[in-house]
Amino acid sequence: MRRIVHISDLHFGNNDPSLLQPLRKAIESIEPHFLVISGDLVEHASATEFEQARDFLRTLPKPQMVVPGNHDLAFYNFPQRATVGLATYKKYITDDLQPEYQDDEIAILGANTSRVWPIRGGSLSSLQLEQLAKDFAAISDGKVRILVTHHPFDLPEAQGHRLIVGHARRAITRLAPLVDILMAGHIHLSSTGSTAMRYKTQGHAIAFVQAGTAVSNRNKGETNSFNSLRVTSAKGGSKAAIIDRFTWRVESGEFYCKCSTAFRLESEGWARVERQVKPDAPIQVEEGDATPA
Repeated sequence: MRRIVHISDLHFGNNDPSLLQPLRKAIESIEPHFLVISGDLVEHASATEFEQARDFLRTLPKPQMVVPGNHDLAFYNFPQRATVGLATYKKYITDDLQPEYQDDEIAILGANTSRVWPIRGGSLSSLQLEQLAKDFAAISDGKVRILVTHHPFDLPEAQGHRLIVGHARRAITRLAPLVDILMAGHIHLSSTGSTAMRYKTQGHAIAFVQAGTAVSNRNKGETNSFNSLRVTSAKGGSKAAIIDRFTWRVESGEFYCKCSTAFRLESEGWARVERQVKPDAPIQVEEGDATPA
């Protein structure tokens, strides 16, 4: 079993400094095997903001994977966005825009979906898609295979499709047989689900996990939050995951596990387990209790 903490949309430059210490404490208490940061580390893409983000990430558990978001290019200054691009991000955070991590149980690949234009939207190029497909195909299907981007490939039906990454259907069709879990941020709202509802890729539904905003002031109807994933795989192709959502509680001044959702790999792909899962429940999932999310 692997524990993966997933934080997103820190927005240094428009963040609440009082949340940094509690977030660090909550992450450390989980004792993650791996930490994912899915973009928008900063608000205006200034050197000062990136320095703050870098210094904070250095205090968090490692190993880590970071992918850029649309705010990691200069969001409010288009000339700077066009001429500087991700150069400041690369200088202070990482110059690896195709990060990869593997161990005996998990394989996590990251991809840059942020573009100079449109400033809010994102996309995955044909070249990126084919490289991801090639890289995932080379990974043993006994591992839980995870793709990390800033922009989501899927969202709950109620949230529509406007904020989904460009050319998402093409990407899902290509990657569905190769990827188990999609992790993203961008919209500052937490959710989990299965691509079976939107994309109908028969036999190859992917589970998606959306992180809210961890410490920013840019709340969009949801309290600051982050996710922790407990994933497992076994011989014979059995795979399962429990996603714990940690939410900020003002009264106690801490992040607490508000809810947990379980998924299991079924014959048609990843599906949500119908029965309620309590926080910190064992990751074992019983037969016959899963349904498309």
